[in-house]
Amino acid sequence: MIWTWLTHLLGAASPPAVAATGANAAGPGPAETYALPRSRREQARLELQHFALRQLLGTHFLAPIEQPGVILDVGSGTGVWLREAARRWPHARLVALDKDLSLLRQPLPPRCQPVQADLLAGLPFPEAHFDYVHQRFLATAIPLTAWPGILDDLLRITRPGGWLELIEATGDTCNEGALHQQVRAWFSALLERRGLRLDAALNLPHWLHERGLQPHTLRFQMPLFGRRQGAPLFREDILSALRTLGPQLAAVNHLSREQVAETLAALPQEWERLRTSSGGIAVWGRKP
Repeated sequence: MIWTWLTHLLGAASPPAVAATGANAAGPGPAETYALPRSRREQARLELQHFALRQLLGTHFLAPIEQPGVILDVGSGTGVWLREAARRWPHARLVALDKDLSLLRQPLPPRCQPVQADLLAGLPFPEAHFDYVHQRFLATAIPLTAWPGILDDLLRITRPGGWLELIEATGDTCNEGALHQQVRAWFSALLERRGLRLDAALNLPHWLHERGLQPHTLRFQMPLFGRRQGAPLFREDILSALRTLGPQLAAVNHLSREQVAETLAALPQEWERLRTSSGGIAVWGRKP
């Protein structure tokens, strides 16, 4: 059923542009640190990622919040997480924030406001405004040196007693083979050119504790083998991103595009043989 739905999405028309709002609204175009293009293929990949996490974690909402009044999704992408939130809390007000809203699917859920703004330039919201702030898989768009300031800003706009929830990849690998190790090194080199570190998320529990929270932490492994716990979706998610980045991986690492393509094509067989999985972390905490 998921694959049928995704096929339908791939054939859907591109969403109309949404006007920027907010005090720090950014101009159109992808964020400088975001390496992937804003395309239908990227929309479909983000939807795959969403369903894969649901199959692995069993939920899209880890923070034990009951009736949030105002919810913010930072880096909302297609808005798929907010659509789930709208179904769970039909009376909540929702805000979808992204620097580039071109991935946001239309129509939006009721009571959902899109805000175009650059997370790295500061959040255009007043203090203590949101009951629930959610952010997912932005480590590949946030420079390592920017994380402390961003966490301060996320907590600034969270109400006392409200919840902050972060989910990220960590870059660590279980049962890693030679091909995966090579591709991970290529990808790390690409990220480092933008000041990014995939393993930055491992610091999140410590950073939140420094800011007065008592964070809950869940380390998990995203399987890249077999058919359980979202493995087929995780495989396609990662391969789709790597194929799109193929030319950049080749250029940064002084490789031919053919070498990169051949290596990526051989990855699934290695994953299956070694039962490889990729690490992630979920951290959520209540603001005092």
